[in-house]
Amino acid sequence: MSNLATQSPPTRVTYDTNTCNVLHNPGKWPDLVAPDVARKIRSAIEVGRIEAFVSEASLFVECLSFPDKLAYLAVAGTSDPRPAPDPRMREMFADLGSLGFKVLHAPLIGAEKFFDAIPWAGDDVCPFDTRHQRFCDFVGPLDRHHPLRDYGTSLLAHQPPVPTRRSTRTGPNSFSVPLTQKWAVALKREWDSGTPDGGARAFRKKVGGYISEWCDGLIVGSHVGYGLDIFCTTDEGKNAGSGSLLHRSNRSTLAKQGIRIMTPHELVSHLGL
Repeated sequence: MSNLATQSPPTRVTYDTNTCNVLHNPGKWPDLVAPDVARKIRSAIEVGRIEAFVSEASLFVECLSFPDKLAYLAVAGTSDPRPAPDPRMREMFADLGSLGFKVLHAPLIGAEKFFDAIPWAGDDVCPFDTRHQRFCDFVGPLDRHHPLRDYGTSLLAHQPPVPTRRSTRTGPNSFSVPLTQKWAVALKREWDSGTPDGGARAFRKKVGGYISEWCDGLIVGSHVGYGLDIFCTTDEGKNAGSGSLLHRSNRSTLAKQGIRIMTPHELVSHLGL
């Protein structure tokens, strides 16, 4: 590995949520990723052979529990307090940040930023406008948050109306208008009621699946937007079925869009680490 730093340019790799976990703790899931493979990738990042990135949407997935995800979505777009990220996950991403990771923008609601603990990636491959358009072109055809929105909206029919939020003056000639996501408020209410539609387990499976698939699209979309080289993941979308973005059956379609997907083992082999 001593000569890796002299090789250029570095390979720019986006790491999915699962791979971030094993790069932070190489022995965490030895049956999924061999500890030696994870250590080789860490070393390659440290010496500059790999330039490492993680999507903002991955931070949302990892840093908040399921109830806290619902709480966050219910206040996104307003000035209300947000749930605090899990301190263990903050520690993990702080470690990855010290290793050299940078965060890719992938806004969940509007332009709201979820996490500011590690540096943001620069627009080194293409300018902001191009990056943003590439991101939008990729995520636009996907379901995105629409299944969540539609399910939450259906719940509103059996709930009290969501109160209208008033605008607040932020300056002599400016106002702040809260952008409350009423469907998200309905989902949080349903969970908090203790008797969600179909039972707590069924509710969590349905809504959690919608959130995961939405975030997968944002994660891959941010990778596409920034024009990076390789997307590293162990996710094959098995639990979500063939309709999942990252399911093996969809890999050829992603490849046609220029998305090169590798497992950590494949990445190590590809780069000769």
